[in-house]
Amino acid sequence: MTALHVSPRVTDDREPEHPNIRSFGTGLLLLPRNVSIAVLQTYRKLVSPLYGDVCRYYPSCSSYALGAIQQHGVFKGIWLGSLRILRCNPWSAGGVDDVPENKRHSHHTNRFGFVTSCEAAHSARDANISSTPESKHHRKV
Repeated sequence: MTALHVSPRVTDDREPEHPNIRSFGTGLLLLPRNVSIAVLQTYRKLVSPLYGDVCRYYPSCSSYALGAIQQHGVFKGIWLGSLRILRCNPWSAGGVDDVPENKRHSHHTNRFGFVTSCEAAHSARDANISSTPESKHHRKV
């Protein structure tokens, strides 16, 4: 009689990465950016109206800094915002000065101005689409 030889099963001890863990990690990485955004939004709601429309550039310096932090992150956004504030002086001509585009942009800005990962934005959008009654009728089979 022949003995049946069973090869040992190789198992991977690593747990498969769960999408919620990845999005939680991304959320932690985006936390400093979103805290900076909240501080700037508070400034724009409480302090900016006291000074009126005095910025020589469009968008205003606080709006420029907000966009720079949203697009480039905290450190580069603060750097770009600081350079913009230095340019905004009585001797400058002013004009339209948009935030430089981020070529490696991988985040989405939600309706409140906070930054989320593209994966979270797409999954939230897909959940909203699949829960609407119209989408059940138009779903591809």
